[in-house]
Amino acid sequence: MTIFDLVLILAVLGCILALFSLGYFLLRRQWARAKRVMLGLASFLILYAVVLLSVSFFSPQHVLTMHQERCFDDWCASVEQVIQQPGVGTAPTVTEHGVFYLVTMRITSQARAITQRALDVQVYLLDASNQRYDPSPSGQQALDETGQSGQPLDSKLAPGGSFTRTVVFDLPKSASRLALVVNHGLFPGVLIIGNEQSFFHKPTIIQLQ
Repeated sequence: MTIFDLVLILAVLGCILALFSLGYFLLRRQWARAKRVMLGLASFLILYAVVLLSVSFFSPQHVLTMHQERCFDDWCASVEQVIQQPGVGTAPTVTEHGVFYLVTMRITSQARAITQRALDVQVYLLDASNQRYDPSPSGQQALDETGQSGQPLDSKLAPGGSFTRTVVFDLPKSASRLALVVNHGLFPGVLIIGNEQSFFHKPTIIQLQ
């Protein structure tokens, strides 16, 4: 737990206390006190939002390379291999945009006692112009049917275990300086000051080229 995690916890508890106080004063028809509580709560929320967004805007982007792990607590992902090819599958699915990128990821658990899974994990690619590319549904289905894509990203992971997953992307040939982004659960990270998943924070990327 970081100091900003603690700040969020204290902020939430403070807001809950303020709301209870506001409700109490309103029920007692103590309008002046209720107004002071509302102004104080609004001022705090505005200040917190300004600090959150300012830190997000000015924080540098974290850049990883292939084989480096991107971890969310004990759940970690790395990129092991990237292959380009014009088609995917036994009866090759033709690319709609230019070329298929097959990105093989290794998912590992650093937990010692707990089986875990990432039900809300998302992956996508960014190019040099920050254009986002989500996995190709048709390309992924074609690779899955061959049995060569590995386990789904939301598979259960035993303590200390690992598995691989190959994700298919359909990109234009002009795409360059590609990087993979892995997201795993937005809340409460979006509200934590300095967290890599907070509002407007530059995402951590795994550079592929």
